[in-house]
Amino acid sequence: MFKLRTLLVALLLLARPAAAGDATGAFAPYEDVLEVVAELTWHLRDDIYRFPPPKDPTGHDVYRLSLHRLENWDKRFPGRLRDVTSFARAEALERLGGYAAARDLYAKVAAMPSPLASKAAEGEKRAGTFADAAGLPETGVDLDATLTALRTKLDAWATLLTRWAGSPYEPIVMVEEERLERRTARLVVEHRRLLDDGPGTAERSLRFMVEKHADSKLLADHILRLGDFYAELTRDYLDANGRPLAFQESEFVRRADRALDTYRKVAMWDGSPEKPEAQARFAAFDAYKTDILARYR
Repeated sequence: MFKLRTLLVALLLLARPAAAGDATGAFAPYEDVLEVVAELTWHLRDDIYRFPPPKDPTGHDVYRLSLHRLENWDKRFPGRLRDVTSFARAEALERLGGYAAARDLYAKVAAMPSPLASKAAEGEKRAGTFADAAGLPETGVDLDATLTALRTKLDAWATLLTRWAGSPYEPIVMVEEERLERRTARLVVEHRRLLDDGPGTAERSLRFMVEKHADSKLLADHILRLGDFYAELTRDYLDANGRPLAFQESEFVRRADRALDTYRKVAMWDGSPEKPEAQARFAAFDAYKTDILARYR
């Protein structure tokens, strides 16, 4: 036993440290790559539109964690099971929105003499269409051009949504569509003073987000944004009617209560991660309302 221990210590001392893939903790490459691929594969059909990304026992995003572990595996064991790790990395990248990188990895696997080659060729085509849509511009020289660019990009994702409806890739497309519609609504709110019926258009945009994406994991946040908008309208009213004789308490209260009622929906939503934030916004705006009413009475 003593000789065996001495030999093991000598081997450890003489072994050259890995040049790469030295990550530790949750991101360390597993000795058995099957553990990483199995956990990732288990969550490939998760609905990332309706539910938050899956977490592993360490509290990390499974897709991001699997991607890093596989990258570290490739660094520590170059050339080993490269078709498996590259294919799995491409699958993780698709769920993380890295469509161009996923397309390139699928293409590498498709060119290998691997049982995964034909499936990788399908992935390359699919991720390529996602990358083309994601690569479309989202901005323009002015507001109209920006809104037009967003509309064009939304149309591209809508086509893909029709193509992949009912498949495991549908939630991926819905996440992209929601993000673009959210960005569009924010632009309308920010530039409402430049638009005809700006406040009405902005409110409809925000309510559209709440109604269309009622199943989204971001629903509570969409409602909070609507509450913020109503709070802004309340402050706008005070700015425009700050003189004592111009201030109408009933109108101010109507606007303020609309914001508070919206905040309250999330503040009473048990299980929602946004609940504490909504409670804080409700308390702050309620204090604002009380202060203003006391000032004008």
